Amino acid sequence: MDEAFQKLYAAADQSQQDTLRQLETLLRTPQSQSAVSGKLRHSAYPILAWLLHQTASPEKSAAALFREYRRHESFSATSVVAVWSEFAGFLTYLGAVLCVLVVIVSMYAVFVLPQLQSLYSGFDLDLPRLTRVAFGHGSPLFIIFLVGAAGLLIFLFWFVYLLRRRVRRFIPLGTRYQRIPLVGPVVIAYHQYLWLSYAGLLQAAGVQGAEALKIARTRVPLTEATDWMEPGAAAERAAMSAPSALVSDLTMAARLGKLDEEMQFQQEATVDIFLGALARCRRGSRIILTICTYYLVATFVSAMYLPIFSLGSAI
Repeated sequence: MDEAFQKLYAAADQSQQDTLRQLETLLRTPQSQSAVSGKLRHSAYPILAWLLHQTASPEKSAAALFREYRRHESFSATSVVAVWSEFAGFLTYLGAVLCVLVVIVSMYAVFVLPQLQSLYSGFDLDLPRLTRVAFGHGSPLFIIFLVGAAGLLIFLFWFVYLLRRRVRRFIPLGTRYQRIPLVGPVVIAYHQYLWLSYAGLLQAAGVQGAEALKIARTRVPLTEATDWMEPGAAAERAAMSAPSALVSDLTMAARLGKLDEEMQFQQEATVDIFLGALARCRRGSRIILTICTYYLVATFVSAMYLPIFSLGSAI
C-alpha cells in the first residue's frame, strides 16, 4: 500500500493529493470517517475500507477486494440509470400536472368563484352541489385527495433520490423503509443484494463463506438473529425480516458443502430481483398517482364549469 500511494501522490495534482490523503487515512484507520470530506464520504470507499479491515491481513487482501468490487460497479451504474429512468418520466409529468392544477384552482377560487357566488345570490340560488363540494369549506374530500397525491409524489421523488445515493455509496437504507408499501419490496431486494455482495467481497479477500455472511449481516438490516443458520426461534425471526427462500437456500447449500456456489448464484439472482421489484414499484405507484391526478383534474374542471352551464337552466 505504501508503494501504491507513493506512485499516486507523484502523479496527482494538489486537489487530488488532498483526496488521496483522506483515502489513505480512511484505508488505514476506517474509524476516523469524521475527517473525510463529503466527496469521499459519499462514495463507496468508506464501506470498502470497513470490509477490508474485517479481513485477517488488509495489506494482502486489498488488491483482491478492490478487484472484485470492480465487477460490482456495473450493477451500481445499471441500477442508478434504472432508478432514474423508471421513475423520472411519469413523476415529472404528474408533478407538472398537479402544479398546474393547484395554480388554476387557486386562481379560480380567489377571482372567479366569488363573482359566481354573488351572481347566484342575486337570483336567490345556490351554486351547483359539485362546485360547493369541491370548493366549500365543509367538504374537504378533494383537498385531502390533492394533498395525498402531492405527498405520495414528493415521497417518491425523495425515495428515488435517496436510493440513487445509497446505490452509489454501496450502503443499505434504513429498516423503516422495508415496511412502507410500494417501496418496501425494493428496499428488501436491495438489502439482499448488499448482503451477498458484502459477503462476496469478503470471500475474495480470503474470508470463509459462512463467516463472510455473518460479518456482512452486521451492516445490512436483513436479520436480527445471532446466526443466519441458527435453528428455532432465531430462524423464525430471520424469516420475518429476510426472505425465507434465500435464507433456506443458503442454509441448505452450507449443509451440502456448496455454499460458495450458491452464494454466487444467489448474488446474480438478486440483481434481477431488485430490478424486477423496482419495475413493480414503478407500475404500482404510476397507476395510483395517475388515477388520483386524473380524478382530481376531472372533478375540479367539472366543478369550475358547472355553474356557467347550469345558470341558464337554473334561471
